[in-house]
Amino acid sequence: MSEFVFEGRAALSSGVKSKVFVDDREIATISPPVEFGGERGYPTPENLFAAALASCMNTLFLLIAGNSKLGIQSLETIAKVNMRVEGLEKIIFTKIDFTINVKLLKDTKWEREKAYSCFEMAQRICPIRQSWGEGVPITFHLNIL
Repeated sequence: MSEFVFEGRAALSSGVKSKVFVDDREIATISPPVEFGGERGYPTPENLFAAALASCMNTLFLLIAGNSKLGIQSLETIAKVNMRVEGLEKIIFTKIDFTINVKLLKDTKWEREKAYSCFEMAQRICPIRQSWGEGVPITFHLNIL
């Protein structure tokens, strides 16, 4: 069994804004949500979390599709993350919703069936679902374009 470690870094830059780094490369300047006193016009940590989840699911679907010989012309995943705030002592994620939009190289019945099979497998092996269990509802949608 293999275990991997991934690291990111945030450094305060000015006011409430931080610069975010991966492998010592700056990837964004972020601010808390406006609702938490942040500055408008900057991505939030929650936006980056949702984007990271979407990227993870995109990669997972792509790997499964490659193993299944499913030809993909384009692939986009949107992750929406719901969060509930009950004061500073309780800020929790309450739901994650994934929408996978895929355009197939060949739009045939067989390729669509393979796409749905890849989609079902991605749901089963989703690392977020396996890590969080059923404590946070995670929903999945597939649109074949």
